[in-house]
Amino acid sequence: MVKGLSIAFLIVALIAGLMFRSVTMVFISLIPNFIPLLLIAGIMGWTGIDLKLSTSIIFTIAFGIAVDDTIHFISKLRLQLAKGRSLPYAVKRSFIGAGKAIIITSIILCGGFITLSLSSFLGTFYIGVLISLTLLFAVLADLFVLPWLVLSFLTTKEK
Repeated sequence: MVKGLSIAFLIVALIAGLMFRSVTMVFISLIPNFIPLLLIAGIMGWTGIDLKLSTSIIFTIAFGIAVDDTIHFISKLRLQLAKGRSLPYAVKRSFIGAGKAIIITSIILCGGFITLSLSSFLGTFYIGVLISLTLLFAVLADLFVLPWLVLSFLTTKEK
C-alpha cells in the first residue's frame, strides 16, 4: 500500500511540476488528494475497521481515481493562465469549467462503488463504502480546498 501510494504521489507531483514548473503547485496539487485519505484512515480507526489487505487497497484505488479531478482542475487553470488571465479569474473559470465534470464523474464513480456495499462479504462491503466516502471527500477537497490553496499560495509571479 505504501509503495503504491508513494508511486502515485510521485506521478502526480511530476505531472504538476511539469505543468506549472513550480514546487508550490506540486504541494498545492497533492494536499487535496491527501486530505480524503486522512479522513478515511480516521473513520476506519474510529469505527474499528481493521487495516487488512482487503481494506488497505482502498487508499491506492481511491487516490488513483480522485487525483483525476485535481489534474482536470489544474489543467483548466493552466490553460486559463496561459491565456493571460489573472489568477482569481483563472481560478473562477477553472472552477466553472471543470466543476461540473468533477461533480458528475464523482457521482457516477460513487454510485458504482457504493453498489459493492450490497455484498454480504465484509471485505467487499468495506471497499464499496470506504472508496465511495473517499471519493466524496476528494470531490469536496477539489472543489473547495484546491481553489483556496491556489489563491492563497500561488503568486502571479509563479504563473
